[in-house]
Amino acid sequence: MSTIIIALIIAGAVALSIRHYVKQKGSCGDCDCSCPVKDQMNQAHTTK
Repeated sequence: MSTIIIALIIAGAVALSIRHYVKQKGSCGDCDCSCPVKDQMNQAHTTK
């Protein structure tokens, strides 16, 4: 029974870490670098 509980805890931690990794890769605007996508996003926000 304890093996199942430990396996569930590990699986949950892996799922949360994968979710965090995926969300981090798709977040634009976290760094100070400049790229065309950020420039387009900033222009779209200022024109509205």
